[in-house]
Amino acid sequence: LYPKKQLILPDIMTEMQVEHLFRAAHSLKGRCVGGLLYGCGLRISEVCNLRIQDIDSANKRIKVVQGKGGKDRFTLLPQQLLEQLRNYYLEAGRPQEFLFTSTQTQRALHVRSMQLVVNAAMQKAGFESGRFTAHTIRHSFATHLLNQGNNLHVIKTLLGHSKLETTMIYLHLQHHTQLGIVSPLEKLGDGTVGD
Repeated sequence: LYPKKQLILPDIMTEMQVEHLFRAAHSLKGRCVGGLLYGCGLRISEVCNLRIQDIDSANKRIKVVQGKGGKDRFTLLPQQLLEQLRNYYLEAGRPQEFLFTSTQTQRALHVRSMQLVVNAAMQKAGFESGRFTAHTIRHSFATHLLNQGNNLHVIKTLLGHSKLETTMIYLHLQHHTQLGIVSPLEKLGDGTVGD
């Protein structure tokens, strides 16, 4: 018999914290990376391996090629992020294959280097070191989509999860008030608990 796996809820950022992060990210690269994590729900490794040809600007979507579990999928591409990616492409000297390229190797940027970009943006935003990570931004993408009333199966597809159970963790992070759920205590008379 194996012990039951613990359910540990991930940290998420509020919409205000995400907005603050984007305002604080001074570099175009930082805004693009943050936009791909929050606007598209990509994993940091998927941001590193994003190729120019996978950005489908006509259909406003990004193709994730061989994401975790060796699966291809499509995800969202917000218009404002598309404009920033175009600007970054020009600023980076029109890279040939990968959007984020290492100056030393001319290959896709390493995950560790990409984490440094995210950490620098978090630091500029004034968040305590280690509190939020690139994965926190992805968790926030999923939770905020759920809060907006989007279908769990659609979110599962956008995130590239193979099991619905993995996506269901975001139900625990959802704002109950937005679901119209009210504690039964609120329904008692004046809502106060007697002595």
